Amino acid sequence: MQSAKTTVAHSALDTRGMPGKLAVALWQEHMGSLYDLRVPKKLPEAFDVRVDFWHLESALIGTFKGPAQPWNRSRTCIGHDGTDSFHLLVLRKGWSAPHGGGALVSPGDILVCDMAQPLYMHGGDNELLTLVLPRNLLARHLQAPDEHNLHRLPSADPLAALLKDHLTNLHARLPDMSREQAEAIIPATVHLAAAAINGTTRDEQLGSVRMAMTDRICKFIDTHIHERELSPETIANQFGMTRRNLGRLFESYGGAAAYIRRKRLSLVHASLKRSRNGQSIEEIAEAHGFNHYRSFALAYQKQFGTSPREARALARKGIAFSAVTDGKLEPWAYWVKDLK
Repeated sequence: MQSAKTTVAHSALDTRGMPGKLAVALWQEHMGSLYDLRVPKKLPEAFDVRVDFWHLESALIGTFKGPAQPWNRSRTCIGHDGTDSFHLLVLRKGWSAPHGGGALVSPGDILVCDMAQPLYMHGGDNELLTLVLPRNLLARHLQAPDEHNLHRLPSADPLAALLKDHLTNLHARLPDMSREQAEAIIPATVHLAAAAINGTTRDEQLGSVRMAMTDRICKFIDTHIHERELSPETIANQFGMTRRNLGRLFESYGGAAAYIRRKRLSLVHASLKRSRNGQSIEEIAEAHGFNHYRSFALAYQKQFGTSPREARALARKGIAFSAVTDGKLEPWAYWVKDLK
């Protein structure tokens, strides 16, 4: 007997037909933690927004259609929500550009947004196809993974065009796919996205063996990240290689030690967001392998643009806010924030 197919989780928000005041408020509730949204001085009669997302376990893919508005994500906003993912935006209609000048994003182009870095954009009425990938899933395949915020992939680029076509076809077929089928396509999607962003295929640069080894080591680090003994030395011993060769594999991250530190800081940040946690900041830092508070605080400030104490204070405000809106948000709003 054949088991029933498990469908891909889907969630949508549609403000069409709502009064403008209600639509703007609903949009603010859904996106206000991710972006510094401003309420229009004069509320429109209508504010038509349509958002839908499909949850593929380790990735999200969806569409957006909405009116002209600024898209600003400040350091304060980053410190508040701790979202650490890449958003690949395929512009279908409209236009977009960074504040203060920069390359205009036109229909067919893809814009890479690193949600761990500030961004200030504005544009016209837009239709987007969006792929959301956790940092730890995509960054390991990128050259200089921290240098791709607002990276525009022009439609004329063959790899960008291939990625756009792949995402368009995948999105169109998701309603008929099982969850297992959708999950199975994610590794190929990630490698294609990395190839388009890097401007070449990763295999041509590192070779498939080295890439597979890097993936294995990243998974090992993720599994053992809470262990104090985890270090470049222990990793090199585990995989039977020299520290020098390990360093070459993690060169784009600044080395294996830098990769471990970033992962641990992200875990601390997530813990600080749970402000009901009774642990002190010092205790949380020490539990994640940071024995010197000053060094930890400086590293945290550098990565998130805010101090640990400021981040905890912002998180407490966020919990007070979410207590008011909890239960009113569509699931996709939580998916985008919580994807790890």
